[in-house]
Amino acid sequence: MNPVKKYSKTIVVWMIILIILIIALRMTILAPYRVTAVELTPHNLQEEAFGVGTVEAKVVVRVGSKITGRITALNTDQGYKVKKGELLATLENDDFKNLTKQAERELEKANADIVANQAAIRQAEANFKLARNNFERYRKLLQDKVISQLDFDQKENENKVAEENIKMLNAQKTALIKQQKRAEANIGFAKARLADAYIYSPCDGIVISREAEAGDAITAGASIFRIADTSVIWILAYIDETMAGEIKVGNPARVYLRSRSQESLPGKVARVEVESDRVTEERAVDITFPVLSDAPPIGEQAEVYIVTGKKAQVPALPNSSLVPSGKKHGVWIIKDGYVHWRDVQVGIKDPSGWIEIRSGVEKDEQVANASPPIMAKLKEGSRVSIHKEKL
Repeated sequence: MNPVKKYSKTIVVWMIILIILIIALRMTILAPYRVTAVELTPHNLQEEAFGVGTVEAKVVVRVGSKITGRITALNTDQGYKVKKGELLATLENDDFKNLTKQAERELEKANADIVANQAAIRQAEANFKLARNNFERYRKLLQDKVISQLDFDQKENENKVAEENIKMLNAQKTALIKQQKRAEANIGFAKARLADAYIYSPCDGIVISREAEAGDAITAGASIFRIADTSVIWILAYIDETMAGEIKVGNPARVYLRSRSQESLPGKVARVEVESDRVTEERAVDITFPVLSDAPPIGEQAEVYIVTGKKAQVPALPNSSLVPSGKKHGVWIIKDGYVHWRDVQVGIKDPSGWIEIRSGVEKDEQVANASPPIMAKLKEGSRVSIHKEKL
């Protein structure tokens, strides 16, 4: 074979290989990044703060006994609804009943003694009046020397005795009145002790736990029931401090209970805790919501989305088109097939995927948008190709 022809063929082969390599490089490593172009468009945006919490009752009361004793009867159980003033439990009370009866008998005796004393006082006052009259009459007779000094002294002594008898009976009356009051106080104490043997519900609610059984001996202050006041049921949610600052009482919210994860319930912020947790850097927020059953799902986990801001028809971009840069954000502006970095100032972020752009992008400017892996590869001056489909 002619050496020249053989050399020419070799060159042609290598040129073909080089062209294939160039085409392959341009289609792979050197290929432009496939992106979509987005522009500022007006949107109604709503910013939300996310948190996780549990369903709780605002007031949970521990119901126990004021006295030490043994439980003789329990009239309710976990899950039962109770009314304020409803009898929940009874303790042994025979001793208190006997104590009450004894105090009542003492009061009856004191009352009878007072009645007898009052009759004695009336009798003594009548005797004193008679003795006083005799004393005055005998004094005149003594002056007229009709009677002897001995007769007069006898009447004078009878007058003094009658007067002292009244004083004695009045002093006895004072003692009997004190005895009567003491008996009344003893009755009040005995009845109070007897009343303490009956345990009533302090509020309307639902029993969430029963912590004792009939026959158990309990001490004063020990809990027998835990009752949740169902008038206020809310979710105790914990919100990151970075989002909690915009939350105000009255803000609307969306609530998702774990047992109804596909159902959104309307909620409202009822209380924002003043103090944050120093370890978790979260703030507790209470959100009320409609309870759909007679038995509130106390303790159930829930997710909450609290609305912290709303804006109408503000310029916005898809959140996926923004690239974080430290504490700032930026976008890639497309110009003549290449991208250029631009810092932007953002506003509220909508859970639907749009974010407000306050400054940094002009109207009609094209912004690159792609999947996170591609957005992470873009650099200043990277070549891109624009495609209509979303990547």
